[in-house]
Order: sequence, then C-alpha cells, then structure tokens
Amino acid sequence: MTLRLLLLLALTLSAPAATRSEAPAPGGEPSRPATALGPEVPRGAMARFLDACREGHYARAAEYLNLRQLPQAVRAQRGPELARELETVLDRALWVDLDRLSDQPEGDPEDGLPALRDSLGTIETATGPVEVLIERVSQPGGVPVWKIAASTVAAIPALYDEFGWGPLAKVLPAPFFQLRFLQIRLWQWIGLTLLAARPTLDARLAEHASGPLRFAIGLAVFAAGLRFLALAVPVQRFLVAAEKALAIVAATWLVLRGLDVLMARFERRLDESRHVRAVATVPLGRRTLKVFVAVVAFIAALQNFGFNVTGLIAGLGVGGLAVALAAQKTVENLFGSVSLVADQPVRVGDVCRFGDTVGTVEDIGLRSTRVRTVDRTLVTIPNAQFSTLALENLSQRDRIPVRATVTLPQGTSAERVRQVLAALREMVVSHPKVHADSARARFVRMGPQALELELIAYVLTARWDEFVEIREQIFLRALEVVGAGAALK
Repeated sequence: MTLRLLLLLALTLSAPAATRSEAPAPGGEPSRPATALGPEVPRGAMARFLDACREGHYARAAEYLNLRQLPQAVRAQRGPELARELETVLDRALWVDLDRLSDQPEGDPEDGLPALRDSLGTIETATGPVEVLIERVSQPGGVPVWKIAASTVAAIPALYDEFGWGPLAKVLPAPFFQLRFLQIRLWQWIGLTLLAARPTLDARLAEHASGPLRFAIGLAVFAAGLRFLALAVPVQRFLVAAEKALAIVAATWLVLRGLDVLMARFERRLDESRHVRAVATVPLGRRTLKVFVAVVAFIAALQNFGFNVTGLIAGLGVGGLAVALAAQKTVENLFGSVSLVADQPVRVGDVCRFGDTVGTVEDIGLRSTRVRTVDRTLVTIPNAQFSTLALENLSQRDRIPVRATVTLPQGTSAERVRQVLAALREMVVSHPKVHADSARARFVRMGPQALELELIAYVLTARWDEFVEIREQIFLRALEVVGAGAALK
C-alpha cells in the first residue's frame, strides 16, 4: 500500500509538469507560456479558467463559461457553481494539457471542428462519450474571447453527477474540498494517510486518531450548521476563514498522530530484525517528517488564503543571505544531528565519555543531544558542538579493564615476590569472565616503604554492573593471595 501511495504521489507531481512543457503548439510554432496569453486565444482562456479555479475564485472562473442558455437572473449564483463542478470533472476525468491548445485567435483550423470552436478532449461517460468544447464568443463593444462552449456548460450537471464528489460533498464542509496542496485536496490527503496506515491499523492507531477525528467531525457539524444561520457577510467571511484554519489543524493533527504510530511500528520491526544502525535514525526521521508536514500545512494555508506561495518562495531567495546568517547556528546543529545519525559514534542508550563528563545518551534531537550523567543531571549539548567532540563510546567496548596495585612490605624476599606474582596470575586466569591472554602481574616499583606489584586483566563484559561485581571478586582473591601485611589499591 505504501508503494501504491508513492506511485500515486509521483503521478500527481508529474502530471502538472506536462502543462508547463514547451511543446510546439498546433501549427508547428513554439508555444508561449499560457500565463502570457489573454482570453482572446483558447490556450490563454483555459489557463485563466484553471488558475481561477485552483485559487478558489469561482466567480472569476465563471467568466470563462458561456452562460447564454441560463437566465440572466441566476447567472451570478449558478455560474460559480458550474465552474466549481466543471473543475472537479476535469480533475477526475480529463486532464487539460494547455500546450496542446491553440494560441491563435481563430483557434486550431485543422481539428476537424467548425470554425471558432476547439476541443479540450473527450470524457467517456456511462451514457457515451462527451466532447468538452471551447468556443469564441463575441463581446459587446470588445474583442471576442474564448469560453467553455454553451453545449458543454449544459452538460456539466450530468457530468458532475457521475464524476463529482457524491455524498462527500453533502457531508464534509467546503474547506475539505477547497484546501489543496500539489493538486491533492484536504480530504484526499486524509484519505491517502488512512489508506497508507490501513495495513498496520491497530488499537494504538485507532486510539491516537480518535482525537483529531472527533475534532474533524465537530468541525463538519459546525460548518453544516453555519449555512443555516444567515449571518452578515463580514461575520460569515470570518467564520469561513476560521473553518479553513481549523480544517488544516485537524488534518495536520491526524497526520502527525499517524506518523507517531507508524514510526513506532517501523522502529519495532527494525529492532526485531536487528537493524541496530537503522533504529537510531528513526527518532530523527520522525522529527524531520513532522517538520515537513507542518511546513506543508503552513504552505497550504497560505495558498488557500490567497497568498502567492510561488512568489513568496521566490522572495525567500532575495532575503536568503540574511536568513542564512540568522539561522547559521540552527543549520550547524541540524547538520550536526545528521552527522551523528549517519556516523553513529553514539546511539540513544549508549554510555559515553566526552571531556570530563560520563553519561547515558537519552535523546538525539534536531538541535541538541541530551545526556544523563552519572550524577543524574541532564546535560544538553548543541549537536554542532557534540558532533565535533572526541566521543568515547563506553557501551561499544567488548571488555573492561581491571587494574590494581598490590604492595608488599619493604624487605620482602625476591622468592616471596615471585610466589605472589605467580599466584596472582593463576588466580586471575582461573576466573571464567577474565580474558586469559590479557591477564598479567608484574613487579613495577621498589619504593622506600613498600614493593609495588601491578595486576591488569580484562573482564569479558560490556555491562558495568557485572563488571563491578567481577572486579570485587578479583580484588578479594588478590587479598587472599598476598596474605597479611600486604595492601591493595
């Protein structure tokens, strides 16, 4: 299901690219950008119609419908509704490639249609094919313009009945259909998220989704009831804007909850399959996805509130230098976190030493890393600094050294020293948790007050608690070997 979702998104992202191509227009001449053309040519008229629909300005889009068959009294109300319905039909049943339309005032003379009439394509319906036409319409005292043909306008209600949203349009409030990103509407984003989560649906996911779903249902009831209150225009506009904002909140909340559950399940699967290095990347990946979702929601809100998102993004390039300078530390910390996850000198749960500090890594975030010290304090270190430190990962060692100095009284004979050294070596090697090849006992110093013997061995464990217990056993046996009068330090 996840693969299908990715394919669907890829198709969605690639489809609009076709409308931006620079393929030759009918007649063999290079095409110009549709946005540079006016309604005097088919290509410019359809570009303006589609832009108005995607911006939610259906009253403006209705200007490109030939409404001559409608009574003058109902055109102002019915026109925007027909424009919205036609947009839905085209989205679902006929993708209009603007570059295939003529950019000549007379249209395409070689399409086999009557003069001053062009075809946008054919829609296969349950009752037979329906050709979507565009025609040139005379304007009183002005230049003729191209509009959706009156015959096509008359067929819009029947087409919408077959290719519209059906019962969803009556249940969900308008923002669920008006808010969109990457040509995918809000309710479709929610549906895609639920479809992606369906194979892994469990009680935990249902529990996490209950909050945002209850919120969305409440919003739907509020939007449905708002239509019957007949509020004043300013109040109505304010509440509709609030609906849009709350709808984005509901969708974002639902997606974030779903990400938490899916990433937790993904982490468990990686842990079960012993992909230790991959497990460490899950927390950072989850946070990155959440930031991405939040940014997408913010852009969607700006786009549907009438802001020119493309111009805004382009404008960021002008102030890019100032932003980069202001966010220098943030960017450094972000790349530091990527470095920590990629190289993995330490992972969450590892005991490490950096400088004079020893502690357990509790979290590696986008900005900083938190370490619980042996004194139970919590140290927070920016990732840009932490990734450049000399990190000693104590959890990755396969053995832990034991070092001790045994002192014998001054005047102890050489024979006695040899006996003690041999007994210490034998004692250490005999322990089942000591690495035999690394064990050694040496006479290292002859002081004025005592003779010093050095005992070194490696304990075969990475667990500190087990090491402390074995070290205690070795020290006690060492005292038994040297006997009274000796000291151990």
